Amino acid sequence: MTNKLREALTRGQESELIESELYGTIIDSVQATTVGTQLVAVRFSPTDIPGSSIDVPLNHKNSMAVDSIAEGAEFRKDRAAAVSFNLKPMKYGLDCQITKEMTEDAKFSMLEWNIKEAGYQMARKLDSLILAEIATASPLTDSTGTTYGEILSATRNVSGGTAVTLANISTAVKNIESNDYVADYLIVSPAVADDLRNIDTFHEADKSGSREMFERGMIGRIMGMKVIVSSQVTANYAYVIDSRHALCLAEKRPITVERYNQANMDLVGLAVSARWGARYLRPGACSMITSS
Repeated sequence: MTNKLREALTRGQESELIESELYGTIIDSVQATTVGTQLVAVRFSPTDIPGSSIDVPLNHKNSMAVDSIAEGAEFRKDRAAAVSFNLKPMKYGLDCQITKEMTEDAKFSMLEWNIKEAGYQMARKLDSLILAEIATASPLTDSTGTTYGEILSATRNVSGGTAVTLANISTAVKNIESNDYVADYLIVSPAVADDLRNIDTFHEADKSGSREMFERGMIGRIMGMKVIVSSQVTANYAYVIDSRHALCLAEKRPITVERYNQANMDLVGLAVSARWGARYLRPGACSMITSS
């Protein structure tokens, strides 16, 4: 607190000095790295969704078989099977209201600042929607109860001990590879990132003086996968995915900011909204690791 501000507060002139000394020194809070749509294999735009939802067709993996045929014998009749799921975007958003006094008296653009913060919070919400789908992935069934898609191993969700180990990660990768996918992303919570940094293998590699390790960091890539640390991941959780097949996103309305005036209350409003629907696409392309 400056001497000028302290003196003014003592004399009851705080409103004048808060306007002149405090409003001009707003400092943005830290913004965590967002995962965004880089993990999404298929993204449906508003033009792809003519109504309120979209039916997404999927072929039944390995539903067609090739057999040996005896000379003169009839070919076995077969065709590829398919199943679909319905994806309905939901509306997300917020209403930010700013009085005209705030815009008039502030030493910075209140509207710009609030739009920036609202956009970031919408991005965080989208992250949480996408990441939550990895944990819930399960095979599709049709109206008769027939299961389509990959046959998921009972160990698709890997249970670790008190810390996530390289063996846990390797098992998760194996589960994906058993369904013919290639793991390319490892998404971890900060707690799991701490586990990884304390694995002896990485410490030894770091001590070796590898230039790549120095430039990329100790956990930049593991087993060929790009590692992302996100606070949106549940504590002690980690996800291994093939991003080319794991997830999809239906975006009926992109992030939209509409400004309105409310004259009877002398304020300006910002209505920020989007309509999203996130879902796992191929359950066999997702594996989850949990630890205590």
